[in-house]
Amino acid sequence: MQIAIHQPHYFPWLGFFDKMAKVDKFIVMDVVQLTERSNMYRNLVLSQSGAEKYLTITFEKKDYIEKAYRELAINKSIKWQHNHRNFIKENYRKAEFFTEVWDKISWIFEKKYDLLFEAVYDSLVVIKEMLGINTSLINQSELIYNSNLRKSDLNLSLCMAVSADTYLSGNGARKYMNDMIFEQNGVKVVYQKFTYPTYNQINSEGFVPNLSSLDILFNCGIERTREIFWENVKSTNEFNAEGLS
Repeated sequence: MQIAIHQPHYFPWLGFFDKMAKVDKFIVMDVVQLTERSNMYRNLVLSQSGAEKYLTITFEKKDYIEKAYRELAINKSIKWQHNHRNFIKENYRKAEFFTEVWDKISWIFEKKYDLLFEAVYDSLVVIKEMLGINTSLINQSELIYNSNLRKSDLNLSLCMAVSADTYLSGNGARKYMNDMIFEQNGVKVVYQKFTYPTYNQINSEGFVPNLSSLDILFNCGIERTREIFWENVKSTNEFNAEGLS
C-alpha cells in the first residue's frame, strides 16, 4: 500500500493534491505543531493587479507552540471569512468559471468554525472532491503510533501504523529522511516528481505558479482543471500506471 503524509494546508496548491492522488491513503498531520511560515493557515491567490496575496485564517497565538494543530482556536476578533469572501469575489468575479467554483466553496465562508483545523480540513476536502481524487484521508490523531518521534522517525512510525509498504515523500524532506531505516522496516521511499502545469490566468500577464488550487479552478473550471491535473499526475507518476488511485 502506498501512502503520503502531509500537514493540512488551507485551499492547497496542486502539488499537495498531486501527492494525494498518487497514493492509496493520505495521512493528514493534525497533531503536529503549527509552523508559522507554512500554509497551514493561509495560501496565495492573485489580486486583479497580478500581485500575490495571502488569504490568512487568524488563530489564537497564546501558547500555540505547546498545542497540537487540531487544538488551535480561530481568532474571532478578525472576520477572516468576510474578508476572504470579499477578496475572492472582487478579484476573481470576472473569471469565466467563477460562479461554478464559487457555488462549491461559498459555504466555507458561512459555516461557523471554532478551530483552525476544521476550516482548513474543509477547504482541502472541497478541492479534493472537485479534482476527483478518491484517495482515503486519515487523520494522524486516529492512529496508534509513537508520538514522541520526530521527522523521519515519525513518518516511519505513521507508515507502520497503516501497514504501508511504500512512502511517497516530498522532495523537501530529503534533507532529514533516513531511507535506509525505512527500507529495513519494509517501507520503500519514493520521492515526488511534480511539474507545475501552466494555464491562462486572468489576473496576470505572465504565469504565476504555486498558488492555491482555487486559481486554476476559477480560470479553467472544474472539468478542464481535472483534465489538466490528471494529465500532469500521469506524466509525473513515480509508480506504475496501476499504482494510481
